[in-house]
Amino acid sequence: MNLNTKNMEPNLRFKVFVFVLLCLASAQLQAQKIGLLLDSYISDRWYLDQKLFMDKVRELGGTPLLEVAYGDTVEQLRLGKKLIDEGVNVLVIVPTNAKQAAQIVAVAKAANVPVLDYDRLIFSPDISVFISYDNEKVGKLQAQYALSKVPVGNYILVNGPVSDNNAILYRQGQLGVLAPSIKNGKVKVLEDFVMGDWGELGALMKLDDYFSSNKKKPDVIIAANDALANGVVQALPKEFTGKIVITGQDADLPALKNIIAGNQSMTIYKSIKPVAQLAAQVAMKLAKGEPITGTTKLKNGNGYVDAILLDPVVVDKGNFTETVVKDGHVNLSEIMEH
Repeated sequence: MNLNTKNMEPNLRFKVFVFVLLCLASAQLQAQKIGLLLDSYISDRWYLDQKLFMDKVRELGGTPLLEVAYGDTVEQLRLGKKLIDEGVNVLVIVPTNAKQAAQIVAVAKAANVPVLDYDRLIFSPDISVFISYDNEKVGKLQAQYALSKVPVGNYILVNGPVSDNNAILYRQGQLGVLAPSIKNGKVKVLEDFVMGDWGELGALMKLDDYFSSNKKKPDVIIAANDALANGVVQALPKEFTGKIVITGQDADLPALKNIIAGNQSMTIYKSIKPVAQLAAQVAMKLAKGEPITGTTKLKNGNGYVDAILLDPVVVDKGNFTETVVKDGHVNLSEIMEH
């Protein structure tokens, strides 16, 4: 907009100036379209992530656009391109596959669209910022909890797919803590299962096969998330129910009910509200070209990316009221429902 205001009366000049400012502000507001590209709803938590993120974007004056790939890597690439074509100024991705999602980042880079990588690391040096919890610490906390309950015994590990870098980090954290006890013979790892996805059905079938083979009884089953843990719980022979230490993650409602019932020992709580709202705030800053503060450097392949990592919390029967209930993650009445 190129206006010559030299010969205008002061009052008219002021009105034109205000008009131009309003136009610029309106254009900036319209430009703040934030695309959210989810993997799937295989865990209940993702409904909450989506809602909290999108509500915060709206509160900050942006317009969120949502697409869900339902676990399909090819479909996620198509949907990523679709959001970019629709003019999003920032693309927020929960990747279906850590390697394949790099293609989406490349498309976004070519279109000058910043990418905020949410919860699961994408193997690309071109993401603008990665926001998640300290996922290696998740695995460490699970193993530390297990060792505190069963310092000597038989262990089974049940982790998610290697297409999700978080699964690799959880297992890395678990084995890092268990290594000394494995080396001195106090802990024996009976099985180290790496599942094809994060769902409970695969874990149920895998553990059902294990128990039907009359193999050694495990004292501990380190399940990387609550869906896997729920599959494990369903596969347990009746005589083992409540007698095996079982870990989890996500503080899903079924897991919390299992913990109260004594069928699952603990879960890792990664409070969704702070990470979802932080992601919305950072996305809006990226859309406006504002600097991102509070980042650290995280190794990603041969390089490093900017990251903001929050701390996870152990939740069990002893502290669920002052953690997940106090935060409003769940209602006490929901947990106690049969």
